[in-house]
Amino acid sequence: MTRSAHDVNSQKAPPLAPTKRASLKECGTCNLCCKVYDIPDLEKKSGHTCVNLRPEGGCGVWGLHPQICQEFKCLWLKHDDMNGVWRPDQAGFVLRLEPNGTTLAVDVDPDRPYDWRRPHYYDQLKIWSEVMPKNEGLVLVYAPEGLYVITPMEDLFLKAPKRGDILETGMEESLFGLRPFARVIPAAQVRKDRSQLLKRRA
Repeated sequence: MTRSAHDVNSQKAPPLAPTKRASLKECGTCNLCCKVYDIPDLEKKSGHTCVNLRPEGGCGVWGLHPQICQEFKCLWLKHDDMNGVWRPDQAGFVLRLEPNGTTLAVDVDPDRPYDWRRPHYYDQLKIWSEVMPKNEGLVLVYAPEGLYVITPMEDLFLKAPKRGDILETGMEESLFGLRPFARVIPAAQVRKDRSQLLKRRA
């Protein structure tokens, strides 16, 4: 069995490792990142459009917007070779790399929950997921109903992890040979295991 654990708060990078931001790309009328993410400074929850979003597009407090907003750049903005089909408002989801640098996250617009399954997008996600069996990365789809771990063999569905939970993934033997697995270890169990480990080391 091979396995890897991933902290859901924070994974050699997948084929989508970002390059410098394309100089000719700009957000334009796209504002999906203003909807799908929590913005703690504004007490905005994911799935709700930011109150500072202007009807014609763009941020109404640009220049004074929260640091988390200023620092965020989706992968469409960062990649020269991602055409307009991948712009979040066209795709129905936002692509980003999680802080570990090897996990591709697909953050789905709750009002367009199935757009990521359209063949053009889904086929490419399956190609990117080929790094998973080699323990070199993950493709995770954060959908309204939960979390999908995309693998070349099958897609594994889990309830959305909570803050502090650990996502464990890998390959294990089955009656049909090596198969992918994914499971969520609750934060309470993580804390308990760490505490027991520290006691054994003391």
